[in-house]
Amino acid sequence: MNAVGMGTDMDKESRVEKPSLDQGKDVNEIRGGLRMTVPPTPPAKDLPPSPPQTKLDLRSAAASPYEPPNRPLPPRPVKVSESPKIPQPSRPPPFRPQAPLGMNPPTRPGTAASGRSGSTAASSRFPVTTTPISWTSTISKRPLKYAQGKYGRVELVPQPSDDSDDPLNWPSWRKEVHFYSLLMLVSITGVTKTMFMTVNAQVAEAFLVSYTAVAALTGIPLVLSALTGLICLVASRICGKRPLYLVSLLFVFIGTVWSTNVASSYAQCMAARIFQGLGWGAFDTLILGSIQDTYFEHERGTRIAIHSIVATATTWGPPLLGGVTSQGPTGFSLQPTILSAFFVVAVPAIALGVPETTFDRTLSSVQTPATADSQFKTFRPLTPRRLFSVETISEYIVKLKPFAYSSKADLTILLQAPRAFITPTTALLALVSLLPYASLWGLVSSISLLFYPLPFMLSPATIGALFLAPFLLSCAATAAPAFFPRWQTRFTSRTHMLALAAASGLALTGLLTIGLHLNDAMTPPEASSTAPSSVMNDNPTQQSRPTAAVATSVFALSYLGPRANLPACSFALGLVAAAAALLRATASPLIRASTSFTAANLAVATRNTADMAAGVACWHALAAGVFVIGAPNAVWWWDGLRQFCIGVGVAQAVVVAGVGAIWWFLGERIRRWDGTLMGLVDLEGLRKTGSFFDLD
Repeated sequence: MNAVGMGTDMDKESRVEKPSLDQGKDVNEIRGGLRMTVPPTPPAKDLPPSPPQTKLDLRSAAASPYEPPNRPLPPRPVKVSESPKIPQPSRPPPFRPQAPLGMNPPTRPGTAASGRSGSTAASSRFPVTTTPISWTSTISKRPLKYAQGKYGRVELVPQPSDDSDDPLNWPSWRKEVHFYSLLMLVSITGVTKTMFMTVNAQVAEAFLVSYTAVAALTGIPLVLSALTGLICLVASRICGKRPLYLVSLLFVFIGTVWSTNVASSYAQCMAARIFQGLGWGAFDTLILGSIQDTYFEHERGTRIAIHSIVATATTWGPPLLGGVTSQGPTGFSLQPTILSAFFVVAVPAIALGVPETTFDRTLSSVQTPATADSQFKTFRPLTPRRLFSVETISEYIVKLKPFAYSSKADLTILLQAPRAFITPTTALLALVSLLPYASLWGLVSSISLLFYPLPFMLSPATIGALFLAPFLLSCAATAAPAFFPRWQTRFTSRTHMLALAAASGLALTGLLTIGLHLNDAMTPPEASSTAPSSVMNDNPTQQSRPTAAVATSVFALSYLGPRANLPACSFALGLVAAAAALLRATASPLIRASTSFTAANLAVATRNTADMAAGVACWHALAAGVFVIGAPNAVWWWDGLRQFCIGVGVAQAVVVAGVGAIWWFLGERIRRWDGTLMGLVDLEGLRKTGSFFDLD
């Protein structure tokens, strides 16, 4: 047999027997080895798998006239076990300074690219990611923590530390106990502020003093609360908030209990009210800071709204019941007697349920030098413990000591609160809302002067009913913006101008209604004709006004009383109360815009927000105290009431027009002036260049 024939026979034999040599080998691989030197390109992943070929297909392929020359089959690839890959440390991305918060969203939502760039193992086990710390040169990274439940995809702002003493790490029940314990004291202080509104005339008769002296029982404590509020803000930087709450609780308790036994002494009553005023300041200025210390950003909105509504309701609601309780044989002293019973719950609530919330999260966030694999470690949640055990109870009691926080008395830090009180934003917010708020307090403090004597002779219970419209409309005006999300997130300049115009319109309508209506109803038709005839002086212009005042005073004839529409007067006061509440609601978004524009990080922005909001509250309290003392001297006669209401209404319109123009044209400059006046660039802790959200 020749060589050619032998080669042909061997070729045919190999064609028939090759599929049976190794049944486990893929047929496609065999065909590829017969036809080409290199393996074929694998099919695309999105194509459907080809059906397995039969022997008939192999034979038809072998019989093809276009068969390539015979070559030996390539060796079968041997699978090599892959060794586990060790992740190599990579350099952190270069830091790019961020713009102020006014140009950034409050949180950093993930994107598709960021979701693919993290560690797969860590992201599958814990809901965390990592980001390099802003001003370190190491490769150490801090894990970002996210909320749980329905907010599971929300990044926690501010980022809590790993310390269990951090108020942000408290269990929910402990946070709620802390919050509602403070709300109880807010309610008590609100009740004590308007406790004498319906019985001022009765108190003046009991103490044999002027009505202005009785109005000072409310005005002087309001002025003192403005001063103590500023002092509490400054002192909280050194000793925290808990000792200030305890001292303020003691002042309010002493003043309330003392008020139960002062029916025969005006001096003792004033002393008791001064004690109450000294205790009001902390609960007017520190509550917002405590909410910020305890709750995350996505949890604060509801709590702040509840706090605002409770503070408003407990200020204007109690006179509805205070007048009824004051008609008994004990008189006005029954109100503080009933209020004293609530301290049985309030004192233990503050002592046991309000631990210190001031926590220096900066020191807890300082990172140690990184190792090669430290950047791949993930955050492990704190190990839960039993709710009630001897260990947890003993640890909790230890943390309830009066002084649980102390800080260095740095003059620059201590001056932040006074500076926040005089920033352009704080001053403009206080100015635009001062007249409606203060005039409301001045008018309601004079209600008893206007309607208790002739020709009305209204009882304290009926006078208290006049507070129904202020109570309802002020609560509605407070709740509507608080539970409207776009009010906080999309508060534009146009929205601000509309809110100012609407609130000023309500205030002007209410003031003109009550002033013009009562003056017209209480002016006798013959007053203008009888006034000149009774003049004893040669110059009638010097005597006409006093004579008309006597003829139209509150001691006019009894037939003038039914001419006054008391429900309309109550509704007019309600419009003024709604205007004051709406103007106060514009403060929150404007303050947030200012602090986010000027602050270097989230911690400073949060602190400045609380300081500026407290500044607005203190300016309001100061103005309210002044109007409470001075308004009765201006409105004791009906023409004076008309002039007072017209003057305040016109002044408010002028102020709103001027302040609105300043905000519209100089909004960004005002925020820059805030930062300059706050002296943020001089703070040593804020000179570090970093992300707004780092070291929260």
